[in-house]
Amino acid sequence: TCAPVDSEFWSKKLEEENRIVLDSEPLTGICTLYKESQGWGWVVPDDIEAVPQEARDKMAEELETLKASGKEVKEENRIYFRKPDVEADFKIKKDSWVTFQVYIDDKGVGACEVSNAGGDDGIAEEAEAEAAPEA
Repeated sequence: TCAPVDSEFWSKKLEEENRIVLDSEPLTGICTLYKESQGWGWVVPDDIEAVPQEARDKMAEELETLKASGKEVKEENRIYFRKPDVEADFKIKKDSWVTFQVYIDDKGVGACEVSNAGGDDGIAEEAEAEAAPEA
């Protein structure tokens, strides 16, 4: 099971990984995976060009490393996040619309300050249906 958000485990991890939050406007995207029991997931930005260049460069390096090791990557623009980086009262899940900031650390690129951007439950399909013009 995943350590609680306020656990010393997460604080220690943060210190060890030398995280640097990159300066940018909040980004928007969608959660494509969340492993609640393990406390991590992936978000994909709506516009990869909005992601700071430093992060995009590091993402490209990670992708090349994964491909060189023979791993198949289904979503090349995915960005890792973990439970403590999600807004406290937001029940994130697959297909949640989110806003987030990007950081780099010793392990790569990550998303932090992950917040609900999709209304009450944050699910993309329902928000899209509401936004669709009436026929």
